[in-house]
Amino acid sequence: MGRLWVSEWNAGNLSRYDPVAKRWKVYHLPGKDPHAYAVYVDNHDMVWVSDFGANAILRFDPQAEVFESFPSDRAEAAVRQMLGRPGEMWGAESGTDRLVVIRDVKEARD
Repeated sequence: MGRLWVSEWNAGNLSRYDPVAKRWKVYHLPGKDPHAYAVYVDNHDMVWVSDFGANAILRFDPQAEVFESFPSDRAEAAVRQMLGRPGEMWGAESGTDRLVVIRDVKEARD
């Protein structure tokens, strides 16, 4: 679709630039004191963003404009990089020295 997704650390935002409309749209992460960092867009156009403030990875549905949180089970996970493949999103927790995967149950059934 050509849209650009950007994390805004200090503002706690996930922002999208639409080059066709030549407009930005800003989505504030939920919770207290969010800090957006890594961003990844999956094969279903869901946007994943790490939030240091919540110690979680968030999935954002741009159609419904809703966030879903996947908190780490370890303190100070600090996900600085994300990538994926169909049905999976991988996060690199630099604070815990491990990789985490979030699997899409719907994708696994298809």
